[in-house]
Amino acid sequence: MIKKLYLYIGLILLSINIFNGNFSKLYSYIRQRVNINTITPEKFNICLPLQNKLEDYISSFNTNISISIIDDSGDFIVDINSKIPRIPASNQKILSSAFSLDILGPYYTLKTSLKEINDGSLYIEASGDPDFDKSHLEELIKDLNKININPNFKYPIIIKSNNDKNWWPSSWSYSDRKQDYGAPITKYSIASNSSINSLNNPINNFIYELETALVKKNLSKKYFVKVMNENHPIDYVSTINVINSAPLYILLNLVNSESHNFTAEVIFRHSLNDWSHDFPNIKYSNWLKDQNFNSDDFFFADASGLSRENKVTTYGLSQFLRRMKLNRFSDYYFSSFSILGVRGSLANLNAPVELKGRILAKSGRLNNVRSVSGLILGEGKIFSIIVNNMDNSTKHIIKILSIVDNDDNCN
Repeated sequence: MIKKLYLYIGLILLSINIFNGNFSKLYSYIRQRVNINTITPEKFNICLPLQNKLEDYISSFNTNISISIIDDSGDFIVDINSKIPRIPASNQKILSSAFSLDILGPYYTLKTSLKEINDGSLYIEASGDPDFDKSHLEELIKDLNKININPNFKYPIIIKSNNDKNWWPSSWSYSDRKQDYGAPITKYSIASNSSINSLNNPINNFIYELETALVKKNLSKKYFVKVMNENHPIDYVSTINVINSAPLYILLNLVNSESHNFTAEVIFRHSLNDWSHDFPNIKYSNWLKDQNFNSDDFFFADASGLSRENKVTTYGLSQFLRRMKLNRFSDYYFSSFSILGVRGSLANLNAPVELKGRILAKSGRLNNVRSVSGLILGEGKIFSIIVNNMDNSTKHIIKILSIVDNDDNCN
């Protein structure tokens, strides 16, 4: 009787904990929605001394650059060509990574699973884990020697292949597809498809590494690799082993600090539960509308920003960053950005000492495109700067940030 009482009490306490956890998540989400929906609308309250300084500095390349700076109160204190749509390069990740984080949560993981099918064959269900490598593949199959199977029969290990035309967004250039930063977007990746063989054919590379692992683990007499179409139905019985990726908040550092295109595209597809490259996407478009900022002139062709067809405005990006400060996962989001002179894609830039460690931002780079958007720490300023079709643009962006940082008229 006493044991049953303790059991009932335990179940009640467990239910309360589960309810409290879910309630807390629901509350933080509702609070986020209310805060974003009721945010004070931005208004133009231009700080003329600073605006004039910047306009003087960029006078020779004014048509190539857009600059937006918002202060803590939501005032645009600088506005130069802010509503002109421009190619953002990897500043596109500012939007897509926020979407992935908001949908999936910071602790979401990508799983690579080895599953048993009812006829004794096996199936590897991959998820595009950017860190999955040869050692993980060996770890995945390590327990197969413990499984009792018919010694006179060789069992298949199934992987699914998609058509090579579906490996990249259609707007990615063919020259980019040959580079490691333009790696094919597939679930079956080995170290983010960064090897030459994998760049040419990721599926063949995965097969080769799997067959090599089977030989190394003395399993090649029991199993062979079989490739099936991606639409082939799999009715598995049980899961033998699972390799988890790092949690999403760690992967976001790859996306935003290191500007890793493959990871950006993969987690975006997990957010949609859709591995097609179709844009515009209704779920993503509706989510952006829910963020209550001006994205009327935005155009999306991918999640990573490698496509030259993407277009955004600094007006919209700076507004969006202001709203992300209200997101329930804002700490995870902004901590994934680069820090000027400290880490990520901004670590090695030549910049004034007083700026180093104080610019928290996402950078982007393509041929004739440079973009940097983020926060000036300690000043309460949000900025977005995009330059298209101009040389030495990085030097000019750093100079612009230095002018803003040294200005005393707008504090």
